[in-house]
Amino acid sequence: MAVTRTYNVGDALPSLAKTMSQDMINAFEKSGGAKGPSQFTDLETAKGTLGTSTTVASGRMSLTFATELLRRYFSAEVYNNGGMVDLRFLRPLRPGDTVTFTGKVTATAKEADGTRVTVEVTGTNQKGAVTAAGMGACIVPSGYLPPEE
Repeated sequence: MAVTRTYNVGDALPSLAKTMSQDMINAFEKSGGAKGPSQFTDLETAKGTLGTSTTVASGRMSLTFATELLRRYFSAEVYNNGGMVDLRFLRPLRPGDTVTFTGKVTATAKEADGTRVTVEVTGTNQKGAVTAAGMGACIVPSGYLPPEE
């Protein structure tokens, strides 16, 4: 039997913080099949390509963190079957940065398969600058919601 819970507009999701390291960035890029130097994995390439003094993390890493935030909130079982995230990357993350992803429920709507719960998602670095913003949603099956009164 599923564990039931309620979702209310205004509910805050537990935050998720990640401190970036070059090793993390390299492992992430390698896991996606990247080969050879890039602005993500090589300082000289980053300088030449981006004109920056450091490498940067790809936006896909922020997307992964936003997805992790939502999977933890809804549960992997529920999110993997009915979840999505749409994220805009506003500022780069660099080795040494700590990014904290937060979320807030902004809407709930009944659907044929359950209830669509919409969440505003934001990534903020250690300086308070927003690095990513967007929204996520998950259709929570009826079996995971308390019975209606």
